[in-house]
Amino acid sequence: MALFLKSHGDWGPAYIASVLLLFANVVLGGATRTGYFADVLLQFFSLPFLALAAWLWLDRLTAPPARLSFGLACGAGIAVVGLLIALAQFLPLFGAPGWEGLSARIAAAGGAGLEGAWTGSSSVDPAASLAALPAVLPPLALFLLVALLDEDHRLRFAGWAVGFGILALGLGIAQVMQGPASPLRFFEISNRSESVGFFANRNHFAAQLYVTFLLGVAWFAARGERVLSHRTPTTQRAIWFALAFSLALLLLAGIALARSRAGILLLLVAVAGVVAMAPALLALLSGREARPRRVRGLVILIAAGFVLLVGQLGAGRFLTRFDAGLVDQLRATLNEKTLQAATEALPFGTGLGTFTAVFPLYEDGSTLSPQYINRAHDDWLEFFLETGLAGALLLALFLVWFAERAWRLWSSAVAPGEARLRLLQQCASLAILLLMLHSVVDYPLRTATMLAYFAACCALMTPRSVTGGARVAEERAPPSARAGGRPPAPRQAPRGSSRVRAPEGGVRWS
Repeated sequence: MALFLKSHGDWGPAYIASVLLLFANVVLGGATRTGYFADVLLQFFSLPFLALAAWLWLDRLTAPPARLSFGLACGAGIAVVGLLIALAQFLPLFGAPGWEGLSARIAAAGGAGLEGAWTGSSSVDPAASLAALPAVLPPLALFLLVALLDEDHRLRFAGWAVGFGILALGLGIAQVMQGPASPLRFFEISNRSESVGFFANRNHFAAQLYVTFLLGVAWFAARGERVLSHRTPTTQRAIWFALAFSLALLLLAGIALARSRAGILLLLVAVAGVVAMAPALLALLSGREARPRRVRGLVILIAAGFVLLVGQLGAGRFLTRFDAGLVDQLRATLNEKTLQAATEALPFGTGLGTFTAVFPLYEDGSTLSPQYINRAHDDWLEFFLETGLAGALLLALFLVWFAERAWRLWSSAVAPGEARLRLLQQCASLAILLLMLHSVVDYPLRTATMLAYFAACCALMTPRSVTGGARVAEERAPPSARAGGRPPAPRQAPRGSSRVRAPEGGVRWS
């Protein structure tokens, strides 16, 4: 635990609250449908954290920035459109103009139709929409809290996220060892023969593991800064290598145990992202610049060795999942029917949480299945069905913000002293990208846990926060010593002292 609890000064309420809230999301947020008691408990539990985040943000809001940044403008747009969608679940802001297609289908089935119906909101099922809306509270609170953290606190938060992922992995291994009747499976409707962790669905457990893998890369690199600066073997270096190797192997094996096709393929994308970051990783670990081509070749060999090792250990278990192809025919049919429903529900959609109320109107022989269809298995389409053009605008604003921020993080030069934070932000951007790709074939963000990880990674991508003490010190510093000014002169060695190289590769005076 000392690795997580190493003291770096005052932690602050935002750091402690963000860690506690993430843990609550991991333990309680694995359900795939609304209405579970654990989800309701989590939403009530997040209220004081949301109030704390709002109180801590008041200091920032009372001091507006000198100019409106692109990211802040996108954030304001997302907030406005999101608030409009939320209000529409309570008030009839829109709705009836887009229900003609649904009304015709209901009338054809012998129902009364929706023409002229007054539901009191912009949803065809107001009760379902009101039950789905509070799901945004925990991730919103976590985003606001993590966005307040400075570099050190963000890295330690990532360390806790890795620890929670390892906890879930241990639970998943125990579930497989105990078999389908394991009492450690917390949902009646679940994948009984695979590891699912705190989730009901193996695909969402795999999503947690590949996000943990990426955050683990950033955290271990930050903890091992300059660990390769000396050629002489040390105990610290041996421990670091052993822990990093063990974590990577366990996470790869955990995804194999989950037998998730999307998880396995997206893990390969994550490994490719780590290969792209290899020069920056080695520069951080060694303290000197590295040749990109040589470093990437070495990382490719190491990654291939890991994949082959995991394949030898569990290939027979997860390769059978690809017998039916990358995407089964039922998912493709669901997407087709969902897109048809979304088109007929334009321009305003059917309301949040209404998929199970609307989709039966479009079912036919091609979608009949012994399994209960509670989601579209394409979260982009399902969100478009429920929110219409307003939801499409919300997604477009987010994608614009994400693309602009990711471009800056991956293409701009790294400022001195910010290599650790930049690496963490790049890993967070990769995690967001993987979750968005995963949402094309599944619905990981419909679980509170993965939505919390998504919100935390978005917050990690934002520019770092300046602590109160650092802000005051910067304001009191002369202009030449502030950001963009001339750096202070180096400290002179005390008279009679000798300069020796520190064990971590730096320089100290004796």
